[in-house]
Amino acid sequence: MNNNWVKLCVWCLWLCLLGESLALRENYCEKNVTVSSLVPVTKQRTIVKQPPKWKLWKKTQHITETYTSQEEQLSYKLISECCAGFKQTESGLCEPICERGCPAHASCVAPQRCQCTAGYISALAHRDGSHYCEPICERQCASGSLCVAPNTCACMDGYLALPPTGDAVSADCVPSCQLGNGCEHGECQNGERCVCLAGYQWQLSSHSCVQLQLDADVTELQDYLSSTTAAAVDLPIAAVDCEEGFVLYAGICRPALFESNEPVLKDCRQTGCGSHQTCSEHGNCSCNSGYVEELQTLKDNSTKLICNRGLLEELLSVDQAADEEGELNPLTLPVLGVASGFLLVLVLAGVIGGVRRRRWRESSEQLPKEPALKCEYSQKSYDVDEWVP
Repeated sequence: MNNNWVKLCVWCLWLCLLGESLALRENYCEKNVTVSSLVPVTKQRTIVKQPPKWKLWKKTQHITETYTSQEEQLSYKLISECCAGFKQTESGLCEPICERGCPAHASCVAPQRCQCTAGYISALAHRDGSHYCEPICERQCASGSLCVAPNTCACMDGYLALPPTGDAVSADCVPSCQLGNGCEHGECQNGERCVCLAGYQWQLSSHSCVQLQLDADVTELQDYLSSTTAAAVDLPIAAVDCEEGFVLYAGICRPALFESNEPVLKDCRQTGCGSHQTCSEHGNCSCNSGYVEELQTLKDNSTKLICNRGLLEELLSVDQAADEEGELNPLTLPVLGVASGFLLVLVLAGVIGGVRRRRWRESSEQLPKEPALKCEYSQKSYDVDEWVP
C-alpha cells in the first residue's frame, strides 16, 4: 500500500514538472539562424628558390612548407526566442505585450489582451467605451451601498451604515440627511440623499462634505456602479447562457478577455511633451514660439499634438538639416538644391568667360602685325633738276 502511494506521488510530481516546462516553452518560437565563424585551416604551398647567377652549377630548388590560415565557416543553429507579441524578462520567461497597458485590477495575459484578476469582472465605461474591472460581490450589497472590492460593500456617498444587526456583519446604509447635521456643505435631496456642493466631496471617514476635487472618471464609475446595483436590487436576474469566452455577472455577459485600451495619461507633467513643445502649469502641452500647432488623428481616433515650423522659420533655419528628433527638415533639400544650382551656374559662367577671354588673347597674338611707317632724317641734298623720282 505504501509503495502505491509513493508511485502515485512520483507520478503527480512528474506531471507537474512536465506541465510547468510546457508552460514555460509555450510562448517561445524556434528558428534557424546562420552563424559565421573563423576556423584554422592547415595548408601547403611550394616556394621556388632560384640560385645565384654566378653559381651555374646550382639548380632551382622547390621547397614545400606548411602554414595555417583563418577561413570563414558557416553553420546553422536552431535558437529559441520569444514569439511575436511577447518580450523576454530578466528571469528568461516570455511575457505578453500590451502596448497601451491594462486597467486597474487586470493583467496582460496575451498580446494586446487583458484579463481581470480574481474577484473582478470586465465592464464598459459609458464615457469612452473602454474596459475596466469592477469587483464581484457574491452576496448582494444592501440598499444604499455598492460593491467596492471583492465581496466588500460600502455605503455610497451621502449614506451612513447603521450598526450591524442579525449576523453582526452586514448593515443597511441610510441617507446621512437622516443622521443629524451630516450634510454640511451639501444639499439634502428629498430627505434621503446628501449631495455635496460643487468643489466638495463626501468623505466616508468623517461623514461630511470636504473640499476636494473628485476625478470625473471616478464619479462616473460610482454612478454607473450605483445604477447597476439599484437595477440588480429592483429587477430579477433571468438565467442567461453566455457564449464561450464570456462570463455572466449581474445579468450581463461580460467578456473574459478584452483589448488593451487603458487611456493614456494626458497630464504632461507626468508624461512630458513632444518635440518643440512646452508643458504648462495646468498639464497641457503647447507649441514653442515660431511653431504652428497641428492635431494628428491616430488609428484609435485619438489626437496627437504636432508642432511644425512656420514658413519663415523654415527659410531662416535651412542651415539646420535635422531637428531635435533627427528628422530631416522638409525645406532643407529644396532650398539647398536651388542655392547649389545658382552657385553652379555662377561658377560655370565664370569658367566659360575666362576660357573665351583667353582664346581671344591667343588668337590676337597669332595674327601678323602691319609694318609701321617711319620717318628718317638725312642731311644729303639733291638738285631739283637732277632729281628723278
